[in-house]
Amino acid sequence: MAWATLIDRLFAGRAAQKTHSDKSVVKNFRKRYARFRKLLDANAALGDIMAEIELKLGGKSLFGQLYVHRTALKAIELTRRMAVSLSAMHAGRYAGLSQAVNRIAEKLQRVIGEEVSCDVACQSLTLDLRQIDASMVDWVGGKCANLGEMQSMAGIPVPRGFAVTITAFQRFITHQGLDKELNALLAGIDSEDRDGLSAILDSIRARIEAAPLPPELEERFAVALNHSFNGENVRLAVRSSAQAEDGAKSFAGQFLTELNVRQEDFSDSYRRVIASLFTPSATLYRMHQGIPLSASAMAVACLEMVDARSSGVAYSHDPVNLLQDTLLINGVWGLGRYAVDGIVDPDLWVFTREEKPDLARRRRGSKDRRLVFGPDGELMDQPVPEEEQRSFSLTEQEAQALAALVMQLEKHYGGYQDIEWAQTRDGRLIFLQSRPLDTHFGNANAPKPPLLTTRPLLLEGGDTAYPGVGHGLVVRPETAEDLLHFPQDGILVAAHSNAEYATVMDRAQAVITETGGITGHMATICREFRVPTILNAKGAMARLDKGQEVTVDAFSCRVYDGKVEELLPLRLSLDPVRLQDTPVHTMLRDAARYILPLNLTDPSSGRFTPENCQTLHDVMRYAHEHSYQEMFAISDNASDAGGVAMKLKAPLPIDLYIIDLDRGTRTSAEARAVTPEEILCAPLKALLKGMLRPDVMFRRPRPISMGGFISVMGQQMGNPQGGDGRFGDKSYAIISDRYMNFSSRVGYHYSILDSYCGQTMSKNYISFSFQGGAAGEVRRVRRIKAISLVLKELGFSVNVQGDTVKSRFQKYPAPDIEERLDQLGRLLQVTRQMDMLMVNDEAIVQFRDDFMNGIYH
Repeated sequence: MAWATLIDRLFAGRAAQKTHSDKSVVKNFRKRYARFRKLLDANAALGDIMAEIELKLGGKSLFGQLYVHRTALKAIELTRRMAVSLSAMHAGRYAGLSQAVNRIAEKLQRVIGEEVSCDVACQSLTLDLRQIDASMVDWVGGKCANLGEMQSMAGIPVPRGFAVTITAFQRFITHQGLDKELNALLAGIDSEDRDGLSAILDSIRARIEAAPLPPELEERFAVALNHSFNGENVRLAVRSSAQAEDGAKSFAGQFLTELNVRQEDFSDSYRRVIASLFTPSATLYRMHQGIPLSASAMAVACLEMVDARSSGVAYSHDPVNLLQDTLLINGVWGLGRYAVDGIVDPDLWVFTREEKPDLARRRRGSKDRRLVFGPDGELMDQPVPEEEQRSFSLTEQEAQALAALVMQLEKHYGGYQDIEWAQTRDGRLIFLQSRPLDTHFGNANAPKPPLLTTRPLLLEGGDTAYPGVGHGLVVRPETAEDLLHFPQDGILVAAHSNAEYATVMDRAQAVITETGGITGHMATICREFRVPTILNAKGAMARLDKGQEVTVDAFSCRVYDGKVEELLPLRLSLDPVRLQDTPVHTMLRDAARYILPLNLTDPSSGRFTPENCQTLHDVMRYAHEHSYQEMFAISDNASDAGGVAMKLKAPLPIDLYIIDLDRGTRTSAEARAVTPEEILCAPLKALLKGMLRPDVMFRRPRPISMGGFISVMGQQMGNPQGGDGRFGDKSYAIISDRYMNFSSRVGYHYSILDSYCGQTMSKNYISFSFQGGAAGEVRRVRRIKAISLVLKELGFSVNVQGDTVKSRFQKYPAPDIEERLDQLGRLLQVTRQMDMLMVNDEAIVQFRDDFMNGIYH
């Protein structure tokens, strides 16, 4: 009895040790996966920053030295995060990567210097618009900097007014400890508790609106009001003027504007505009971006309220048709909101685009209503008398004078402009706002050439990574040799984006791929080389033949057969950019030399090392590539966690065990079995969908040739069970909600499938490897060739070595990833015993054709 008790305790102790060991392995899996996720998040954020830098280098938006400094530091921080995450995934292997980041960061730091120091202008609490230009955006925000630039540098009439600076904001927010109160309230915010969030933000806004202003700020307001408006008791428009950096686009339209404000009420209006920093959407954005209150600053524009006789919008170029070289003006009676919002039918003037524009045509709109100020300053909708409805809102001479001012402003900025204008009661023309008429990627409202009928349309749709027009012969490179011989002025057409295409960007007239993200590696390279590029052009490979002459319209995402003469003028730069010559743009351009260029394009090259990283983009590329490899290798230790794995209960020819890292199943932690219906992991669900298809399931042994059978028996006799050639029979899937590492070891076959499938396309990928087999070497190699042909048909990049195939499918939308995983599930099923059927080379192509046609037996 004592012996039995001793043996029971011995085995119980060993079981406890095994369970502890299993849990330790799973813990390590979770750590590696968490680091992988952190790396992917940093990679996506860094891609967004690089795309934004490319746009800023286009010279069409205002920014200051603070933007350059903070953006460069943010890029360094994200790159360092990627390097640290990769190093933590495999201790000791990637030490040189952090050294590379430090080396590049040191060079970048010398370009950007220390954070710009505060000069006399930024120490001011208020600045008259006549004192402001574009270089002061860091201290007065984008709206004030733009108005000041138009008036002081371009000679364009704008409303009288002044800016309340960022320095004034900082004085107000720190006065009497207000910032400490706000931080205490913000600390209680739970972003998931939207009701609680709303209540806290209501309290914050109320606290700001009730807070006293510093005495020196009240005094400065009185001086500025008197100075800017010459002591006149004019009504005011009080507007936010956010800084250009730190995601200002995300805040657009979320802050308060107050119209027709009395001067004695300006202090209260200022507080209400500042309080609008704490709307729910703006606050959540700052929380998710990790932006503290100390970095959330706002300037405010105090402008003379223009009681407009007429107003409207002007475009220095036709906003719809780039081929139409004209200037357009729209106008209505009263305030401009009815023109901007399209509430009434406006007047239209069309002018030639010359220094002294000529009127080409005009059309009178109905203009039956107008927006005006009532006796107490309120906005009123007012019917327009019939006589005024029949009149134009500007005379021909006034419209011509406005058109000349529009061209003057375009000349100053060096790019097409989108302008809001007004005419005062005494007939003066005033520009209320001007912004670039953006022709670059990502702008749904950018002007585009119309659909042409002079040549057949071959392809339409996709995303513009860089706009423009290209003409040439289609080239579809499939190998490194094809890239080496890429012809001058070729049109590169490919199934998916690939950073290796960087080697031909100086020769390509245009680039078209069926998939790819506009913030990805290749898109960045295309913008750097200014190559017109269309991504996600579905059907490009099927519709565009090698050697076919085409014209690519990357503005409208269209491809025409042959040479389209009407589009060829747009191959030239549309708008020479004057802002590129300013000191701040020069600083950004110098900094970008250490951020944007990609030199590490070929992972198989001996130069693909940390020591050869010259830019942050190189480090990003290296870390991204090797993170896949580290996750791919996770399957090597899967069997070490078998004690905590759940067996999948499904009619499969393999014993599949599931290790759930994070929300991959809907079972409890103690469960030891799981059904397909309980799987939440997106990649595994898609894989099982293919594996469990009735038409791929074998209900009886596969028919084999006698030669194939003898080949298998010969292989087994030469390498008997228990030798190095045979793998264990358990298969494992390590999963989370979006990630899967599937390793299948059955007999002499070994396959690994590693995948991430989520909403962020740049993170998504599939890595698939297959090796081994039971037949002789010739048949095993034939099977690998057949599998590789199928993978190529599915859009994978493929590398074959002997009886091993390695493949990758990456940066596709989630539905495409899931569809390929479904196909891989079918492929894994039908490849069992397939090497026995590889009796000749014709069987290779036959298998590929049958599989792609849905013939699995």
